[in-house]
Amino acid sequence: MIDSFVHLDRFTEGPLQLTRFAFGGAAGEVLSEYFDRDCQQAHLSRAFKLYYRLRPLIPAPARRVLQRKRNMGFDLSKSWYFSTTFLEDFRTAVESERERVEIHPWPDGYETAAALTHDVETKAGLELIDKLAALEEQFGLRSAWNVVPHKYKIDLGLLRDLQDRGHEIGVHGFNHDGRLFESRMMFDRRAIPINRAMKDFGATGFRAPMVHRNLNWLQALDVDYDASCFDVDPFQAMPGGVGGVWPFIVGKLVELPYTLPQDHTLLVSLGDTEPTIWIRKFEHLHSLAGMAMLITHPDYLDTQGRLDVYRRFLEYVAEQSDCWITLPQEIAKWWRTRDALIVQPCEQGHRIVGSESERARTIQLGALLKPGLDQQHLPCS
Repeated sequence: MIDSFVHLDRFTEGPLQLTRFAFGGAAGEVLSEYFDRDCQQAHLSRAFKLYYRLRPLIPAPARRVLQRKRNMGFDLSKSWYFSTTFLEDFRTAVESERERVEIHPWPDGYETAAALTHDVETKAGLELIDKLAALEEQFGLRSAWNVVPHKYKIDLGLLRDLQDRGHEIGVHGFNHDGRLFESRMMFDRRAIPINRAMKDFGATGFRAPMVHRNLNWLQALDVDYDASCFDVDPFQAMPGGVGGVWPFIVGKLVELPYTLPQDHTLLVSLGDTEPTIWIRKFEHLHSLAGMAMLITHPDYLDTQGRLDVYRRFLEYVAEQSDCWITLPQEIAKWWRTRDALIVQPCEQGHRIVGSESERARTIQLGALLKPGLDQQHLPCS
């Protein structure tokens, strides 16, 4: 069983939530520390609260200009998409107990895992789903489509067709106005129709719009997993970052943090025309046996140039034979299975006991300290 840590969400009322991370010991303590820090930082400034109240009055093109101007104004190093401070602390912790035995994060001999997810923000984005899904299917890939239940008309036939083709449907907030976490009263009122949508869509996963988050309040949703956290993303209105690149369990939820830069940041705000950053981060995640989770939006993959960048990344992902390329719901299912497994000493060293133990294997933590974790392999600042 993975070591357990208890945390108090310091910026909201509510009960203590039990959290369990990918690893125990000193490494788990680092994961715990960064999770606590994210809980403390994950709140909106007064300026952003006012912005979201006024947002309906601001035309969409003007909002995009404002967002791009804000993102371009950050003075960031070239390694902004790596959580370098976390990596330093994690390395120190692992070095202190290199021979500690843990269950490898991924089943069936895979070295890493990857999941493609899409947040469908608008009706125009909804109309582009089939084209994007067909592109992914050309590479044998499937993805999760997170739709907004109360913003645009949703074709249930489209959702069922996607599921029949092997894709997953998730719920993306309530109406995407940025006010879901404005107050506990607001959240509880909207949780009822969100839960209804979860059932109607056959969804098990949730991601909050703008990746706003309050993991304590999210316990009220009838979901198996949440995907509103991230390892590092300095461009978000709600700051923070959990540092770790593995799933973890908080309360009744499996939390799946996204770990690759969002397409809007990369392709729109920064104007990249190559998938280089996505690939470089993927290689880094592979070196850590981490999870590569990507958020893209049909709304922004709306030009041939951006679509070509995404296509080239899909081609790269499809070539990774030692990567478990699967749906978020399958990762969440495995993480619950892994969480219930127990490592026991035996004559041969260690054995894993529990349901589906044949899919798991042990790893010494020191094996995670591959060259990709070393700072010298990060882009120069």
